[in-house]
Amino acid sequence: MVGISLTAEQIRAAPPEVRHWLELQCAAMFAPAEEPHPHAEPRHLAQVTPGEAQALLEQIEDILPVVSVFFELGRENASTLVQGMRVFRLPEMLRHTRLESVAQVIECLDTINDALRHVRHDPEAMICAVDREGRCFVTEATSHSVLTLWQGIVASRSLQMPVKPEPAANAAALANCS
Repeated sequence: MVGISLTAEQIRAAPPEVRHWLELQCAAMFAPAEEPHPHAEPRHLAQVTPGEAQALLEQIEDILPVVSVFFELGRENASTLVQGMRVFRLPEMLRHTRLESVAQVIECLDTINDALRHVRHDPEAMICAVDREGRCFVTEATSHSVLTLWQGIVASRSLQMPVKPEPAANAAALANCS
């Protein structure tokens, strides 16, 4: 066993991933061993279809942070594929969504799970699960459905900035009205 001492300044100066790892280690050290974690394991996760992904988006579309976390579930390059599951690291999701804490990311994931329960009329349905090590699990099919939805949205929108009239043209138009 090896012990390491860090000053508060060293911890504050550490990269976010290191600070999060330290947070997880401290939480695990003080958590009662018999207490089940509310986001325990990737159990029977739903395989969300593209149509269900669209319905989920419609449920959460007014809550921008939740929408941001939802689309993170479709980021293939931000996850690892393990036995048909996409595994995302919560600190990475935090960084990509620009939320303030991992707890906020988890709260958004809970909201997404609630939306799926509403869409499916199934109180047990879950799109994702989070474990004690700070990982989020979704099925590969679900991740693909979210990615497909994102790609469809991008393809259907013009990504060009709207052309605004020149200020001089506005002044000339106003002068003609006088």
